[in-house]
Amino acid sequence: MRDLIIVGAGPSGLTAALYALRSGNKVTLIEQGAPGGQLLKTEKIDNYPGFANGILGMELATNMFQQISSYSNLELETQTVISIKKETDKVVVATGNGNAIEGHSLVLAMGGNPRLLDIPGEVEYTGKGVSYCAICDGFFFKDKITTVIGGGDTAFEDALYLAKISKEVHLIHRRDTFRASKILTEQLKNHNNIQLHLNYTPKAILGDTKVEKIEIESTSGESNKTIETNGVFVAIGQKMNTDFLNNQIPLNKDGRIIVNHKMATEIQGIFACGDIIAKSLYQVSTAVGDGAVAGQEAVYYIENK
Repeated sequence: MRDLIIVGAGPSGLTAALYALRSGNKVTLIEQGAPGGQLLKTEKIDNYPGFANGILGMELATNMFQQISSYSNLELETQTVISIKKETDKVVVATGNGNAIEGHSLVLAMGGNPRLLDIPGEVEYTGKGVSYCAICDGFFFKDKITTVIGGGDTAFEDALYLAKISKEVHLIHRRDTFRASKILTEQLKNHNNIQLHLNYTPKAILGDTKVEKIEIESTSGESNKTIETNGVFVAIGQKMNTDFLNNQIPLNKDGRIIVNHKMATEIQGIFACGDIIAKSLYQVSTAVGDGAVAGQEAVYYIENK
């Protein structure tokens, strides 16, 4: 029996683990990929306190994981979670390898996966020009033409990153206003190799063995367009990884977990933090804060059982 099980090793889950480990609790951290979460897909973070010149996402993820790795009371499981079950005095987490991990408390910090466009050509050309991570795959499009879909911070960060690599970047957004921050918007508008296509939505991705073009459809009555491109980077938000909860925990309309100020869900002993919860601001700094609260509140719960 473990003291605490944490699902997800992004900045929030790693912070929750740190707080629980420092309190002497036996922690099992379950992550289906590499530790770091969205940090691994972020080139540079300029608004994380303590780093006047910013810090690379990969570097921050590495530092966070190294900080908890030295604790002997940490157990890392590289697995997919299939289901959770709350019993009278414990939580049981079933993983893809058939294991059932038991713990006194549970912290959910699994974030989400990229939301799909759901248009012809997307699935066929994934890995052949269609990508959901500019930081991961941008290198392959050096001096080529790339296209970014989206109007939020992630889309703008991707476009700015690709503008340093590609010879030309097209940004497609369904509206003429952006969700991205003012700073990112100004930075993007100052790039002469980024072309905006506002009030357009992607219709189809075309090519032979790899991406060659993207068809876009006007939302304002203008003519449709076909843009020649070598790469399509999708940045239209995330789908929360909550399917395995099987409606046991209340979610909001966006599929995020509803918690109180202690990061507690409606189920006693189960907490949640990071991008997976309903809140007003989704940043690395807020994810870390959520994780600290969730980790410490889980410790209090375990101590007072």
